Amino acid sequence: MAEPEIVEIERDLEYLIPEYLEGRHRDVISMREALTNGDFESIRILGHNMKGTGGGYGFDALTDIGGEIQQAAISADAGALERLAGELADYLGRLKIRYV
Repeated sequence: MAEPEIVEIERDLEYLIPEYLEGRHRDVISMREALTNGDFESIRILGHNMKGTGGGYGFDALTDIGGEIQQAAISADAGALERLAGELADYLGRLKIRYV
């Protein structure tokens, strides 16, 4: 089993984090559906938004993954996008929050 990804988040953001992360779980599903339909523009927007919000909530890895998703969607690289959807799902599954 993979090691947990422990992220420290400021306690004053605690009420926002569960909904934010649930949105990222939905992004994995949306991304895979869009990929099936060849809808790279929707995936680009999803990646762009993730890139823009991840760090603001304390999830620098989501900013990085979002940027990679955005670039792969611009390139219409379906293989990379499938890999990145898996990477995102894996990260979210390993994520453990420590409020400080």
